[in-house]
Amino acid sequence: MSHILKKIEERRRKIRDREDKNKPLYYSFEYFPPKTEAGLDNLLSRIDRMTSRLDPLFVDVTWGSSGSTAARTMAVASHAQRFAGTHVLLHLTCSGMSRSQLEQALNQAKAGGICNILALRGDPPRSKRSWKIGDVSGSYCARAIDLVRFIKNQYGDYFCIAVAGHPEGHPSSVSPEAEIKHLKEKIDAGADFIMTQFFYDTNIFLKFLKACREAKIDCPILPGIMPIQSYSSFIRMTDYCNISVPGRVMERLEPVKDDDEAIKEIGVEIAVEMCQTLLSASENEDYVDGIHFYTLNLERSVTQILLKMGAIDIVRQNEDKASLNNVVPTDRPLPWRPSTLQERSKEEIRPINWANRPASYVMRTETWDEFPNGRWGDATSPAFGELSEVSHFYNFSILWEDRIAMLGARPKRLEDVYEVFAKYVEGTVTYIPWCETPLQPESFLIQSQLVKLNQGGFLTINSQPSVNGIPSSNSTFGWGGRGGYVYQKAYVECFVSPENAEKLLKTVNENSSMNLYGINSSGKEINAGISEGGTTALTWGVFPNREIVQPTVFDPQAFRVWAEEAFSLWTNMWLDLYEPGTDSYELIETVRDTFFLVAIIDNDFVSKDGAIWRAIFPLADIEETT
Repeated sequence: MSHILKKIEERRRKIRDREDKNKPLYYSFEYFPPKTEAGLDNLLSRIDRMTSRLDPLFVDVTWGSSGSTAARTMAVASHAQRFAGTHVLLHLTCSGMSRSQLEQALNQAKAGGICNILALRGDPPRSKRSWKIGDVSGSYCARAIDLVRFIKNQYGDYFCIAVAGHPEGHPSSVSPEAEIKHLKEKIDAGADFIMTQFFYDTNIFLKFLKACREAKIDCPILPGIMPIQSYSSFIRMTDYCNISVPGRVMERLEPVKDDDEAIKEIGVEIAVEMCQTLLSASENEDYVDGIHFYTLNLERSVTQILLKMGAIDIVRQNEDKASLNNVVPTDRPLPWRPSTLQERSKEEIRPINWANRPASYVMRTETWDEFPNGRWGDATSPAFGELSEVSHFYNFSILWEDRIAMLGARPKRLEDVYEVFAKYVEGTVTYIPWCETPLQPESFLIQSQLVKLNQGGFLTINSQPSVNGIPSSNSTFGWGGRGGYVYQKAYVECFVSPENAEKLLKTVNENSSMNLYGINSSGKEINAGISEGGTTALTWGVFPNREIVQPTVFDPQAFRVWAEEAFSLWTNMWLDLYEPGTDSYELIETVRDTFFLVAIIDNDFVSKDGAIWRAIFPLADIEETT
């Protein structure tokens, strides 16, 4: 089971000496379920993006009053757990919930692999603005402590339980001393760690933290930070929640209160200063070493805060251009984000073809009863199961109007299609059906050439340059932890016309270090340079006290299965935008039915001259890289 408390302890053991006290060892994000289907789809995409690029230790999902958002809360939590590869903390409230409703929610969470619960009293009834001294929920569990006991009694140690802390006191508490005493009772009842209400006065939190430690509350206490997004919402939230605002904060906000962008920038600065104050406030290493962010389902401010704190890196496309889309976590365990599901805990290898559609791969393999945790071996082995016949993961599609805007309202020429792929590489189109996230930072090294390659009719959907023994701490290529070295073979995967496929065949046959695999929508295969065997390690790493780790491979059989999915996306995500019989419909249909999907591997990872690109770029009249 993936208990958050254990993950915190693991992170602390892994990084015992904090070189930078202003940098958190871990951080987490809170999300709430949107009210509309469109909002839900957008949030799921945002969670995918934020977890892959920002690498939170966990995310938590709120629970509406009386279970009013139960279905959407479970949808968001289940998605994050299954497909985003992150640990999930599910909110659960006492207010308005019967015993059977609590059991139903907990059983559903358990069935979905969720094993972390934030036990809360919940919001007061709609007839009351806030809780009063001595108030209880009036439901089966009167208070959060009763919910903690209920969970422990019914489910034992299956769930890791968090509870809320209130640095400025809970409205129903009679005194700060009683508040701390009750918090200690919640921990003694079985809660594992504490997450606090948001605040803006760090002195209040540090006083609260000191009181907790003096009361022998020794568990992790995560301070809650809510970045300021707008002046009006800030005033409204702090007033509603009775949150103190230091005069120095208001002095910075008041002069620009009508300028939303300026407010957000100052809000980021304030949050960074707060986090640094909290993290460096004590010499005791586990006093405060993690931060919880109330994201309000927004991405930009949290990204900027983590960037300014040094918790993430940003990879520049060139010396003058940087983008928040280009941030990468500073410590990736593998080149791809591992699943947090218990049944996938030993998974260490994946085929490269789903690198830009990881959720689809997880979905197509979720019925496997065993995952490769050593050499990939034979993909037909019963131990590895079969890739599901599900050809498309619609949950990750975007709205029809957005697809039209990205893919084109009326493409009429092949060049119109080529330009869509080129714009994706440039970053002006954020999504194409084969790539759910922006271009990977390692591709920035050849970005301008990739743009021209796509404009020339070589429609790239996956690529990586060669790497020969780069330190595993490298911000662009690194993974697996400190002290190791990583390697990878150059690889490119693209859709090409039959004419360009012939050019590639000729080129690969003239380069003894390369292999080519190709297939079209009818199943016709082409290949060149292929020796016996076929499964090829594309990425591997060498680390102290570990066997060689080989997390990414190319497997011909997996490529055939991927090709079926890849060609189906022309139909399900592009062709269906147009009326049958129109020029645009016939154009996309022709591409789908005639083009080949080609994968090329350069087995010479030692040479630094970029042989694979040196061989391919001239086919599109592109000058060689330097």
